[in-house]
Amino acid sequence: MPPLPSARQINRYFLASWLIAVILVAGLQSARQFLAPAVAGWTLAATLSYAFLYLLPALLATHLARLALKRVGPRIASPALATAAVGLTGLTQALLFADRIIRDMYGFHINGFVVDLVFTPGGIASLGAAATTQLTAAGIVSLLVAAQAGAYVWLVRHDGLARWSERIRWRWVLVAVALIGMGERVAYAYSAAANYQPILFASERYPLYQPLTFRKLAKRLGIESPRADAQGLNVKTDNLAYPLAPLRVEPPNEPLNIVWLVAESLRFDMLDPKVMPRLWAFSNDALRLEKHYSGGNLTQMGVFSMFYGLYGSNWFPMHAARRAPVLMDVLQQQDYQFTLNTSQRFTYPAFDKTVFANMRPQDLHAFESGPPPRQRDAKNIDDILAFIERRDPARPFMAYMFFESTHAPYDFPKEEAIATPWLEDFNYLTADFATQTPQIKNRYINAAHHVDGQIGRVIDYLKAKGLLDTTVVIVLGDHGEEFMERGRWGHSAEFNRFQTGTPAVIRVPGRAPRVVTGITSHLDIPATLMPLLGVKNPPADYSHGDNLLAPGFRRDYAVAADWNRIAYIGNDFKVSFPVNALGAIRNEVTDGDDRPLADSAAVIKAIRTAMLEIMGNLARFSRSPS
Repeated sequence: MPPLPSARQINRYFLASWLIAVILVAGLQSARQFLAPAVAGWTLAATLSYAFLYLLPALLATHLARLALKRVGPRIASPALATAAVGLTGLTQALLFADRIIRDMYGFHINGFVVDLVFTPGGIASLGAAATTQLTAAGIVSLLVAAQAGAYVWLVRHDGLARWSERIRWRWVLVAVALIGMGERVAYAYSAAANYQPILFASERYPLYQPLTFRKLAKRLGIESPRADAQGLNVKTDNLAYPLAPLRVEPPNEPLNIVWLVAESLRFDMLDPKVMPRLWAFSNDALRLEKHYSGGNLTQMGVFSMFYGLYGSNWFPMHAARRAPVLMDVLQQQDYQFTLNTSQRFTYPAFDKTVFANMRPQDLHAFESGPPPRQRDAKNIDDILAFIERRDPARPFMAYMFFESTHAPYDFPKEEAIATPWLEDFNYLTADFATQTPQIKNRYINAAHHVDGQIGRVIDYLKAKGLLDTTVVIVLGDHGEEFMERGRWGHSAEFNRFQTGTPAVIRVPGRAPRVVTGITSHLDIPATLMPLLGVKNPPADYSHGDNLLAPGFRRDYAVAADWNRIAYIGNDFKVSFPVNALGAIRNEVTDGDDRPLADSAAVIKAIRTAMLEIMGNLARFSRSPS
């Protein structure tokens, strides 16, 4: 058994690992960053220094492990150190690779949302990745770990490049890296002071980038700093005050049933006579909302907003407090019967700790694995119809369904396809979105068509049983889905119309059919339902929305959120703001058609009143500790 490697041998291995990390970090950068010499120089310096910083924890941990293992015999110490070194560096490289994929696909780095997805039961499964995607990812990660293991064997076990490396003065290597890093930080600080956008935007391509600014010092040195339009919202949600006042409820003598159908990633333009003919026909006898927005661009915020009527950013205090929406409280108090069905899990997103926190376990029916999504959706509809059939007719009921077929990779029976050709094997990692997007979108259209058939089964059943006259029917998407219309695939990345716009069809017995062409929001759903349940409080006591059925209903803008941003969505402008952001922040400002605007400061000034309202709403249902 070889002796424990020396510190020099370990350093030699980390130098090779650093070169691999440089390649991976360089892959995060855009060619446009190298067009201007100043940005190119800064990008090179940031790439070299941050590749080192990403590996630094593994380097320090390995050296500490080596010191701890000196007292252990080489038979145990050498394999243990090799495992630690290769494992830690391999994990770092795998994370850098994963970050690149996430950045390319969704536009953000590994963040709290991604961590939550990985460690929450059902999170990974919610991605819906095909077996080929999983195999490809496993293969790439295996290659990265194998490269690290090969480098370790060559550079440590066999002393590869030993003679060359003897000339290296490792302290000077550290000095050089430190100087490069300091130069990069100073250049960024100067750019922040002078509002030099190319470097500020380039910094967003580095995971965990920590900016350095010296605006006050720069002003003293005579560097003019334009007024930055990048403003983050810092919101503290202390103790919950939700609702603001006790609910005053006069239960109706003849309570209405509720059938609530939500389709994953179903965007607004799928409500089309050809794609979803059953829902389209039904919408002509209902309230059809043609410019409807989800409360977010991902499932957490989308479903949360439609049940609570609150901004998606309020997810976090509600989740921490395990607080169910008051809408569900009222339904339980009025002795509703429940069947709550999903073709995914209730644990991811954690709706078992938020929306359905107070529900009986026997009312929650998750069918998250086994058959493909289309079959799970159909079986859930079977179960819902069976529940309605055997319910107690003397009591009202609520049936909820979350369809999974319209989530990537978009599942459907081939015999029901209406859009051809489609991509047979949708591998997230190998798909060429530049050329294959039309075929991928055809999969999605076919999946939406299949979901339409399942919705039609529910409508037909309610008609046949004479229940439409006593049942509120709600059909929504949790959020939208983009197919490169604005440069992205999927959701969770942007607040454009494709990622946040969803169909919205609501049929309330006794209400005349109507088409609403103005802006509406998921936030308005609870404020619409609560008066039907006899709640006398104004919507502001429990919601950020308004009653869609109220005379003169008008919404000037919608609000959508993701994990750490909130967006104003109006007819003319869309502006997203970081919420409680760490690091570099900036606002994203576009026109009503999602095209970037040059004069973002003027836009933010124009919506100042709305922004103040949003800031007040964010803190409305919290109070400082007494």
